[in-house]
Amino acid sequence: MRKVLLSISALCVSFLLGATVPHRAIIPDVPGYVTLKGDFHVHTVFSDDTTWPTVRVDEADYDGLDFLSITDHCDTRHQKMVNNGYFNGDKVDRNTSYELAAAAAKKYGIIVIHGAELTRGKHMFPGHFNTQFISDGNAVAIAAETACENVKDPIKKEEVAIMAGLKEAKNQGGFIVWNHPDWERQANNETIWWPIHTTVLEAGYMQGIEIVNRFTGYDPEAFHWAIEKGLTLVSGTDCHKPMFQLVDYERGEYRPMTLVFATERSEAGIKEALMAGRTAVFCDGCIYGTEANIKPLFEQCFTISDVKYSEKKVSFKVKNNTSIPLTLTKAPGSEKVVYQRLIYINEGEELTISINGYDNNAPLGINEFDVNFYVQNFLTDVDTPLSVSYHFSMPAKYRK
Repeated sequence: MRKVLLSISALCVSFLLGATVPHRAIIPDVPGYVTLKGDFHVHTVFSDDTTWPTVRVDEADYDGLDFLSITDHCDTRHQKMVNNGYFNGDKVDRNTSYELAAAAAKKYGIIVIHGAELTRGKHMFPGHFNTQFISDGNAVAIAAETACENVKDPIKKEEVAIMAGLKEAKNQGGFIVWNHPDWERQANNETIWWPIHTTVLEAGYMQGIEIVNRFTGYDPEAFHWAIEKGLTLVSGTDCHKPMFQLVDYERGEYRPMTLVFATERSEAGIKEALMAGRTAVFCDGCIYGTEANIKPLFEQCFTISDVKYSEKKVSFKVKNNTSIPLTLTKAPGSEKVVYQRLIYINEGEELTISINGYDNNAPLGINEFDVNFYVQNFLTDVDTPLSVSYHFSMPAKYRK
């Protein structure tokens, strides 16, 4: 009996040690909007992945995502799988992975967006595009295929196909994103904005750009183009294998996420926010976005309280309310006061900051002053951290 009890205890301990808990990033809402977390670039077994659509939904729930876009390759790769007998072509088409995921997501309340990645043959030019909020992936693929049937030049063939597919997606009300511009298959030496990309943009067939991809990483050129050209910032895992093989959960890593600042938690709310450019990207402890989008977010992440004044110093508490580690450095404009030049605040951590004059033993001697920071991991452009400033006014009894 004792051996049985010991065996049961060992099994229980083993189960507990192997158990997992949801790995959900805490990121606050901003004034006037709800912050929705999601992944705009996900593949399944219905194109060139190894994962079933319902598993993608389970992973999204584990990561605390509010939305997920299924973006299987909608052109040649999928059709080859059908032709080779991997799927029953009478029952499976380019919309099936979305339909399976959308049905499975209802139990979690996750919003599944109908997408498809438009990719063309071996020349990979002008690149891959995700078409979001479409109604029929088959029509997108067929439009691309039929438009280029009689085009002989291989590069021109891809251009014609891409433009036709994107036009169909736009006609369906799609939101279109240029994926991984730094992908080595199309940017083997450097990341380039080609004339064809200007054509795509001016035709209204590019509204967003992927600045972080789990495989190619952070793309500084894409980030700068987003800011320069007014494109909506998007990220995606571009997962082609189970998520645990891409994200180091044991080290506390989070999958790349697009943060959408929406008026409501709905598909329509997400689309409206994308069209208005209200997004940011969270990856590897950094936030990327326009100042208009990420400054309100930072103000909810970082709060000041318990301000105390004395003749010789001012002190206050700062708290990180999020899962985003915060790195602050002293910025210009605060030369008359002394405080830490580098402040690192972990997830959920609270610290006390003291402001002194040059002589710790003398009165501060300043009636008004600003405490200025660069938030090094909140970027508003390449190598351009967010600037924040806090004004302090000394009480009358401590004024010189």
